[in-house]
Amino acid sequence: MFKLLDALGDSGRTCVNAVRSLGKAPRRGRCEKGSNGHDIHEFGISEFKVLTIRFPEILSMWETNPAIAAQGGWTKIMGQFARLLRRSSKARKALRSRPPLPGFPTAAPARKLIEERITMDKSSARNAGQAAPSPRLDGNRQGSILPAELAFARDALQPHVSAETMHYHFDKHYLGYVSKTNALIKGTDLAGATLEDIVRQAAWKRRRSLLVNAAQTWNHAFFWASLSPEGKTGPDAILASALEKAFGSLDSFRQKFIDKGLAHVGSGWLWLVCDKHRGLMLVTTDKAIPVWLGTDRVPLLVCDLWEHAYYLDWKNDRAAWLGAFIENCTNWDHAGRQLAALIKGQATWTYPG
Repeated sequence: MFKLLDALGDSGRTCVNAVRSLGKAPRRGRCEKGSNGHDIHEFGISEFKVLTIRFPEILSMWETNPAIAAQGGWTKIMGQFARLLRRSSKARKALRSRPPLPGFPTAAPARKLIEERITMDKSSARNAGQAAPSPRLDGNRQGSILPAELAFARDALQPHVSAETMHYHFDKHYLGYVSKTNALIKGTDLAGATLEDIVRQAAWKRRRSLLVNAAQTWNHAFFWASLSPEGKTGPDAILASALEKAFGSLDSFRQKFIDKGLAHVGSGWLWLVCDKHRGLMLVTTDKAIPVWLGTDRVPLLVCDLWEHAYYLDWKNDRAAWLGAFIENCTNWDHAGRQLAALIKGQATWTYPG
């Protein structure tokens, strides 16, 4: 667990500070120096008080870091919390005697809540002592993933995205991910499953190669849906109002969008998402991780931060690429449909192939 806390960086330090704010540092569990130079404590029985008092905050930290959530990091805490309740009568007694917090489990329904909160993360089944769920089959396909189709010509986004960039990005990178995903699921129980379930199963079974290729297939398809030659039209009234409420103004949102993308180190994705509890947010994920994996977040838009998405046109000027995307190439209709579906309780975008 200390490695996961270390990987969280600033959130890890916040978590450690939450531990220390209760008084003395944990007396049990392993203690080592993390790469960020701070002490990392592995949770143990003696930290039960930390979990009971700070659990909602700690859980929120894990949920707001998709890269860690995808590795099952926060579900390990959930699983350990469940084990504490099952194995320690002292822990159950302490939980029952503590005043309840909003949304925090009492001893009786704790296991049920744990199972419900992590249904999107297949590792929840292992933590709860159950078998992994079977993948959902898509009757429209015959065992392979089909490429998504572009809704515009390859030169339609010029001069912001050249036809050459679209050729390499779509025909080489994206179709390569599709081909590798199909090769990896051929002859397995995942042949015929939806792409979303393939991603979840790959994460559950720790099949890294399949996870990377399936997730990148999904991410790129959502990226194609987030692009439009009509990007200057702007968001509809409902989405514009939501953006103004979350970011202050549309201009402020655009600037924060650019700043968020610039702050991300290395390859990844910049998402505009609707969080179940916090509303509209800007979130980045590392490498191939989809923003919805292991979270309650629904993406509205995504911008590709991998250099192959913009280097031919913008070289190393990521700021110029982010500005071109949000000012001229954003498919606001797609984002508006995603938000409208959420408001109405309808199904949001899923992979079309």
